[in-house]
Amino acid sequence: MPVRPVTFNADGSIQAYCDETQHSGTIATADIKHAVNPVTGDPDHNLIVLECPDGCGVGSVWPVAGGADAAMGQQMFVNKAQNEGCPCGQVAASDPNSLGEAHVKLQVNRMDGAGRWALG
Repeated sequence: MPVRPVTFNADGSIQAYCDETQHSGTIATADIKHAVNPVTGDPDHNLIVLECPDGCGVGSVWPVAGGADAAMGQQMFVNKAQNEGCPCGQVAASDPNSLGEAHVKLQVNRMDGAGRWALG
C-alpha cells in the first residue's frame, strides 16, 4: 500500500508513511475517512481511505480485512469504530470498545472468511 499506518497514537491519529513519495507524518483522526459507496453516497464501513500525511494527493484504500498488512489494517478499523462508531449504525462511539472490535471482526470474517482475524 502506498500510504500505510506505522503507529497508532493515543488521540486516535495515525503516524503514517507514504511508500511512493517517502513522506511521513501524522494523519489526524478527522482525516481518517471511510470510502464512499458510489451507488448510495454513504460511507462504506468496509473501506478506509488514507491520504498521504504530507497532503501531496497520494492515497490508499484499505479493506477491513487489512489487505497486505492484516494486523495494522484491522487495528485501524477497530480504532475508528471505538473512537467514532461505525457508519453502518451498529456501533456508536459511546459503546464499549469490545463491541467495536467484535463488529470489525465480523466484517473481516464476512470479507475474507474465518481465520483472517489477526488481532488475537
